[in-house]
Amino acid sequence: MLHMMKVAVGITDIEELQQINLLLAKENKGYPYTLTRFPPKQTEEILNGGSLYRVIKGSLCCRQLITDFVPSTRENGNPCTQIILEPEIIRTQSIAMRPFQGWRYLKPENTPQDLSINGNQLLEIPPKLRKELEELALL
Repeated sequence: MLHMMKVAVGITDIEELQQINLLLAKENKGYPYTLTRFPPKQTEEILNGGSLYRVIKGSLCCRQLITDFVPSTRENGNPCTQIILEPEIIRTQSIAMRPFQGWRYLKPENTPQDLSINGNQLLEIPPKLRKELEELALL
């Protein structure tokens, strides 16, 4: 299994990412997606349970399972690849990341832990408090 990570350009928080995912899912049979210029060469490893980890405002903070890669075309006519995702956004421990372009492979041993207790995500913690707890390594 292999994962990918990608900066969520222009997104300010996970809640905004969720809203954009809902809009994209409406036009794509219920599945949100993101575009990338080049498809990964290791698609089989990624499609074997891999996730797209998202960097938002300098923090690797959530993930979505990747279900497929579909060749597509941007509005300007340039070719691209759709990374098709599961709708559920899974919050993870936050890890500070420097900005980068495109996407990167992410090995399972380098991924942050999901934020959950007994399978339930810690959604009830306000984002500001969650960020402070993560910075103190208490979450």
